[in-house]
Amino acid sequence: MNKEIRFLAEKSQDTVTREWDLIAPERDAQVAGHHDASFSSVLEPWVLNRLGEARTVIDVGCGTGRLTSSLQRANRSTMGLDPSAASIAIAREHDTESDYVIATVEDWTAENPAARFDLVVANMVLMDTLRVDDVCAALAHLAQAGKVVLTLTHPAFWPLYWGYASNPGFDYSKEILIEAPFKTSSHEFALTATHVHRPLSSYIDALKNNGFELSHFEELRGPEDPAIFPFPRFIGIEAVPRGS
Repeated sequence: MNKEIRFLAEKSQDTVTREWDLIAPERDAQVAGHHDASFSSVLEPWVLNRLGEARTVIDVGCGTGRLTSSLQRANRSTMGLDPSAASIAIAREHDTESDYVIATVEDWTAENPAARFDLVVANMVLMDTLRVDDVCAALAHLAQAGKVVLTLTHPAFWPLYWGYASNPGFDYSKEILIEAPFKTSSHEFALTATHVHRPLSSYIDALKNNGFELSHFEELRGPEDPAIFPFPRFIGIEAVPRGS
């Protein structure tokens, strides 16, 4: 395993949020300059292709709001939600049409119990949250009148892509907190980020246990040539409230 990658027993939400505060400026410049091919050619198009007729949209874990801005361009009512104050500050600078709020989705939903949206987006969020069941419960509450569209790293292949699958401490079936240098397919940052490895069944169970039915499930390849990495690196899921 790369010596810079660490398996941890625990980490606080405040610490994870501070990591994203530090990453935010450089990350935003990368996305805004179209230097992250995974975002611009895989993840963002996949989300935008699943908007349907949604008129009210909340982008959960919106980061610096680049996807939120794309969601807003079709004259929708759009909100971006993220616990990173630095990320939200950047989002507000480049997008004055969307409403941006500094909060976790769990806290904001508890404070706004009547809030409902046609579309709830969670792009690359679930593998970064420490409490996946609580987050899915909040997504389900917000999407009662609509649907949720989410993307995440593929737990079966991301450890291989990242380079820790062969470490003796890795167990696919376990939940493992992983601290590593933040990087994309085209750039490695000199900063640390934290994600959580969970087996795929954990995400499916969290959605189903909170009242969702999966209406679409897709394994998404990265932008690189298959000769470089032949497996899907991401997953896209659309889910609707059970019985809708």
